[in-house]
Order: sequence, then structure tokens, then C-alpha cells
Amino acid sequence: MEPVLELDKLCLGYNKVIYQNIFATAGEGEVVAVVGPNGIGKSTLLKSIGGMLKYHSGSIKVLSKPLGSYSTRGLAEKISFVPSQSPRARNFSLFDMIATSCYNRTNWLGTINDSDKGFIYKTLRRVGLEDFAERDSSNLSDGEFQRATIARALVQDSKIILLDEPTAFLDIENKLIITKLLKEIAHEESKCVIFSTHDLQLAIKHCDRIWIMGRESFNCGEPSSLIEQGAFDSMFKDSLLKFDPVLFTFV
Repeated sequence: MEPVLELDKLCLGYNKVIYQNIFATAGEGEVVAVVGPNGIGKSTLLKSIGGMLKYHSGSIKVLSKPLGSYSTRGLAEKISFVPSQSPRARNFSLFDMIATSCYNRTNWLGTINDSDKGFIYKTLRRVGLEDFAERDSSNLSDGEFQRATIARALVQDSKIILLDEPTAFLDIENKLIITKLLKEIAHEESKCVIFSTHDLQLAIKHCDRIWIMGRESFNCGEPSSLIEQGAFDSMFKDSLLKFDPVLFTFV
């Protein structure tokens, strides 16, 4: 299967390099976790892939085409991005919030057609929010609102969905709900889902592939292979912490 995303000798940063030598691929129907210590560049990597930040050197290819060859509208058809904290607008129904992601296929007035309306309701059912369509989106709980932001990315109907720490501010139950939802979306709808996280246990148990942004090297592969290679120990330099392959966390 041809990869939908290819990173070749990618160096992050603009005027100066903040992380270098990233070689990675991601395929259709895969869920990928990006892990690494705070400040290493996980958000920068996702935003560079999404075309929101320039990168220093190397290449990013989306569906075998250079990232820079896409127009703004064309890139929106291929990649959607869910930030770590999406702003909440008061007096804005959940339906209207989700409808904003139809922008890449509407006219200049932003008018949506019946097909898009049906797609929005179908997506709300997909994420378990079908009864909340007319509710003020600012009044949703954290877990509900995170599912709403994922629904908004789904309605954009892109091949690749990028999420910056989608479970960061959630309790254990909602972390599991969101992670399982992302896995279902990737596998059942043939999307490529890539998200950053600090929760190694969830990433190892539910992701097809993991990208490790270590202090001295970048590693990628299936969770079991990375564990066998001892790759997770590269995350922290000169640290007493060691990765426990049984508990799937550092001790």
C-alpha cells in the first residue's frame, strides 16, 4: 500500500533547526501516535505537516505530491487539524460549529447544501453527539467538546487527520473513549489519523504505529517492534527513568 504521507529527512524550524532527520511514513487506515518529552517539537511537527508552519529542510509529501504544491483549498481536502485547545464560541450551536468545516467546498457565502447537512448529522451520530445538534457548543463538557472537534475534522472529509494532544485535559474514561474513536475512524473509514500524546499506555495499546521524537534520535515503527528495540528509552537523555515493557510506561 502506498503511503499517504512521507517525511524525508525533515528538519523542523524556520530560521534555525529545532529538530532534525525525521524519516517516517503513514498509510491509509492507520492510527499513528507521536510521542516525546515536552518541548521536543511534537506540535511543530504536526503543524508543519498541516502546512501551518514552514519547515527548515527536507520534504513532506502528501499522496505522493510535495506539500507546497497544494493550494489552500486543495490542502484542506487532504489534511484537517485539531488543535490541543479549540476556542469555544458562545451562542453557536453544535451543528453550526461542525458546519464551518464545509468551507473547502462551499461558495463565498458559506452556504451548505442538503448533502452536507446529512453528512453533518451522520457524523454527529458517528461520535455519539446526535442529540446535541442544537445545543450551545460552548456548554458541552470537555469530553463532548473534544468529540465535537473530531466531528468537525471528519466533516472536512480529508484523508489525513492531525490532532495535537486530543486527550490532554480529559479524565481516564474520556481519554479511552477518544482514543478508541480515533482508532475506529482510521480503520473503518480508511483515514490516516496522527495525534500527539503523552499517554504511552494508550498509544501502545491502540495505535498501529508510533513516532518517537527522542532527545538524540527519531524512531518509528509498530509498538511491539519499538519495545523490542528499546527505542522508548531514547525519549529522555541522561535520565534515571527507564521504560518498562510490561507496564508500557516509564518507571
